[in-house]
Amino acid sequence: MSKKVLETQEIGAYYKQVREKRGYTLSDVAMSSSYLDKSQLSRFESGENMLSADRFLAAINGLNMTASEFVALMSIEPSQYCVFNKKIRAYVMVGDIEGLKTLIKPNARLKMEKIFNILAKSAILDISQENLITTAEKKFLEKYLLSIPQWTFFEVKILGRCLEILDDDEIYDLGQDMLASQELSQIIAFNGKIVKKTAINLYVYLIFKDYYIRAERIEKEINKLLTEWDIEEKISLHIFKKFAQYKKEKNSELLKEVQSDIDMLKKLGATGMANRFAMEIEKYC
Repeated sequence: MSKKVLETQEIGAYYKQVREKRGYTLSDVAMSSSYLDKSQLSRFESGENMLSADRFLAAINGLNMTASEFVALMSIEPSQYCVFNKKIRAYVMVGDIEGLKTLIKPNARLKMEKIFNILAKSAILDISQENLITTAEKKFLEKYLLSIPQWTFFEVKILGRCLEILDDDEIYDLGQDMLASQELSQIIAFNGKIVKKTAINLYVYLIFKDYYIRAERIEKEINKLLTEWDIEEKISLHIFKKFAQYKKEKNSELLKEVQSDIDMLKKLGATGMANRFAMEIEKYC
């Protein structure tokens, strides 16, 4: 399929194409879940109506595929955010602050322009401590995140990128809201890593700000999300939980243990992860 934004009719037609290639009938899929029926699926495939998120996921599961596998096979034009984020990442990787500044649009008026400006400035703040965020931009971001009707991948990414910008109380409340949202399971189905990473970033942020009780509450919610395969996330929790204990007790032996854990990651070849942990801890030691 050529790269383009898929309309409802095209999504249904594509689903039909995948279903037939995999040798499933409408009846096969309908019988796989109590959420589905044959006539409903038929109307979806013909473009007459769109399935709700939970039914769409059930329909994909009915093909014995994961949502990620189904989406990966679709040639969809990257979203505005994906294109912009790719540019940010390229500049961040080489520490190009001036390059990041070229992404900032003067006199931004549209909502997406304002959000992209904030993301670019947040990246600059993260790598250089140069704070270009205006009071008006901070208020706009707060209002936007507090007023969203439902959480999506986009809002999760924004929260994860803007922890240094928002007030501590708002960060905690938004994190709690995200983790308690009804949409969380649907977001995880497509972008589980992003949700878990954002939650862990929030956990680490709260530790660095000495909000230990809040951090413990977030940790409990994170543990509900993790599976045995989430090794990096579990390592993150292990190291920063120990670092939190060091901060509370001021026990130098605990800091040595943290450093030992980071050194072990380097020996195992996980140098990127180890360096990231070391940089974060160095900021606050």
